[in-house]
Amino acid sequence: MKKRQGERFFLVMGLVLLGIVIGGFVPPILARPGGAASMPSLLHVHGVVFVSWFLVFCGQAHLAASGNIKLHMRLGKASVLIAATMIILGYFVISGAYAKPDWSIAGMSRAASVMFPFTDIVNFAIAYGLALANRRNPTAHKRLMLLAGILMIDPAVARLVSTLGAEVPVIVIVELVLFGVLFAYDLITRRRPSWTSLLGFGLFIAALAAKLTVSQHPVWHLFVDFVFA
Repeated sequence: MKKRQGERFFLVMGLVLLGIVIGGFVPPILARPGGAASMPSLLHVHGVVFVSWFLVFCGQAHLAASGNIKLHMRLGKASVLIAATMIILGYFVISGAYAKPDWSIAGMSRAASVMFPFTDIVNFAIAYGLALANRRNPTAHKRLMLLAGILMIDPAVARLVSTLGAEVPVIVIVELVLFGVLFAYDLITRRRPSWTSLLGFGLFIAALAAKLTVSQHPVWHLFVDFVFA
């Protein structure tokens, strides 16, 4: 029974992340002049693929909770394809945004702004890759998959916070709460934090530090020009 309850925790967390994604992106899209039709096709594809990943995550958590491990493993192959597509699309979305002279995140320069989606994609790739490597270790695997979702939720949280009219620091607070819930679950079920949870939180802190410091360095700007221009 404990195992099934534990797996339901990951389904609930997946649904929370999915709700943040939908709540963060759908209202701003509908509020655009011309609605969703005014968006470039690349962004439509990007959105569909990203939402698909969260839907698959929820489906995978449900299958694991119901004991349908065979279908869970088969669906995992689709998850790999979606994840690879997300990373590729992420590159082109960043390149498209960087090409816009007025593009900015948090009032930063275009090159500094690239650090935000760049670290999201890198951290997602690290957590997802480790999840695949630990697929025979259910405790680590499911946490790493959840962390992959948390580590790339920043854009959705930022848009949701903006839509609600809250202050920018609330973005970090929401993300810290997500990590806090996972740490609390670790303490309840394992009496100590999992190494995966500590790693995921470390990646989050490293990304935050990079956004505030490395993004301002001239070497980073040269890197962005070389890779995304």
